[in-house]
Amino acid sequence: MNNRLKGMNNWLENKVKTLKEELNNSKNDFENLEMIYQNSSCKCDSSFCENCESLEKKVHYLVKNVNKFSKGQSNFEIVLASQKCVFGKVGLGFNPNSKNR
Repeated sequence: MNNRLKGMNNWLENKVKTLKEELNNSKNDFENLEMIYQNSSCKCDSSFCENCESLEKKVHYLVKNVNKFSKGQSNFEIVLASQKCVFGKVGLGFNPNSKNR
């Protein structure tokens, strides 16, 4: 049982690392796209521009993904914080101050 819980804990920790890396990559992509969009040579006044429309779609997509990962990470941290310690003996009649071991 403990090995299964340790395995699950290791899997969750690896998943958190992966999600953090994806979040950082998404943030970097978003910043790069934002910089490209700001420095874009297209300063058109027309109501329809394929380049501008494409960049706006990419920015919207990245903003949505960054928000999703951020919310998912905070929710995941809340779930992890609410879990009991695997080696905790609370509730089993264990008294840490007891001299009987």
